[in-house]
Amino acid sequence: MKRNNLPINKPGRAAMLVLVAGMTTLMTGCVTANLKVSPTANIQNVSDKKIPLSVGLMLDDRFCTYRALILNRPLIPLGPVLKQQSISLCEQTFKQVSVSTNGVVPAGVRATLTPEVHRCGVATHETGNDFTLLLQWTLRTVDNRNILWMTTVDGHANGSPDKVYQLLFDDLATKSYQAFQASPEIKQLITKRSGTTW
Repeated sequence: MKRNNLPINKPGRAAMLVLVAGMTTLMTGCVTANLKVSPTANIQNVSDKKIPLSVGLMLDDRFCTYRALILNRPLIPLGPVLKQQSISLCEQTFKQVSVSTNGVVPAGVRATLTPEVHRCGVATHETGNDFTLLLQWTLRTVDNRNILWMTTVDGHANGSPDKVYQLLFDDLATKSYQAFQASPEIKQLITKRSGTTW
């Protein structure tokens, strides 16, 4: 029995291949947005006095490569900026910071600090994009097991697409810094260590 094949001319075949490739790219999330954000955390009203604590900043692969998926938009590669900003923020906040990206607690630290993205969202308005990102910070004992303190920072920004991400990270840095400074658990950890009030 003869198979009934429909002939496809070369231009038609090429068009189908382009269509399939385009659909595959969109479905696999290969289209990403470009972010222009300073790698240095911009903290409002930063103090010259750092918290006298040595922390191990625990950055896992999921955090460092995080990409926000917003409906009908390109993927937003927030992870690399989150990594740079977290390191800069902690270096401006704590006396000593040792970074770990492999899950091993660095030697000589007093506690570990882990950031984690909880949720992000964006809405488009006439005035620009309204962006929100929830970032959780968890301070644990030196063995990275028992939780000493935890807080969630709500970063928020509204602006044009070329400025909204910088505004968002500036807001996250400032609110995270304020949370570290105000934490009674961090102050208690310092008091136990030195025997003096910070």
